[in-house]
Amino acid sequence: MGTNKVESSHRGLIIGIVCVALLAAGGLYASSAGLFGGASEELASGDTDKVIDALSSLDKEQLASADNREGRQKAFDTLKGASLESIFDRMRSDDLTDEQRQNLRENMGRLMREDMERKVDEYNSAPEGEKEAILDRHIDEMVAFREKFREYREKHKDDPEMEKQREERRKNWKPPTKQQRKERMENSNPDKRARGMRYFGKMMARASERGIKMGFGPGGGRRGGPGGGHRGGGRDK
Repeated sequence: MGTNKVESSHRGLIIGIVCVALLAAGGLYASSAGLFGGASEELASGDTDKVIDALSSLDKEQLASADNREGRQKAFDTLKGASLESIFDRMRSDDLTDEQRQNLRENMGRLMREDMERKVDEYNSAPEGEKEAILDRHIDEMVAFREKFREYREKHKDDPEMEKQREERRKNWKPPTKQQRKERMENSNPDKRARGMRYFGKMMARASERGIKMGFGPGGGRRGGPGGGHRGGGRDK
């Protein structure tokens, strides 16, 4: 009789511990789901500040989630329409931790790479008669961004904090090693790589036809004024 009471007491204790553990795990899941779910919603909010908050709170694995695919594109569209002042000033703000700043840099890099992949896919999948117009639109977008970036740098050229950050980036930047380049080649999709090379070759040729020198830095700009040359002089072959 006494043994049955002890066993019953033990079973009750074990059940109680299991229930507490399940409740705690459920609360932790709900908390984390709420945190990351909120950040995912902010990606697609259309609000620049909310998008930047999301990009700084999500690490690169969380951002890369398939659930965030549409949100990533909407986030890029939001940032593309925002002023560089609002983006860069937020990146430099003191209320971001080093980890958040790193998340923001890495995640914005991902958004830019994915946008370029969409451009490559759009060009390669378009009918031949539409390819040139697509290249012109892509070139115009890149030139417009470059001009916004140039204006921002000119405005802040005497800012000591900006110069300090540029110097730190120059010091920390290292070109990929031969082994890293080899691994990237081996891990990349050959067809995707070929499509990208074909796109960039055509884009550079079209920009040259229009009198536009692609790229950042001195010498990277339009010749022939804001019109950037003619649009109908070259055909995609």
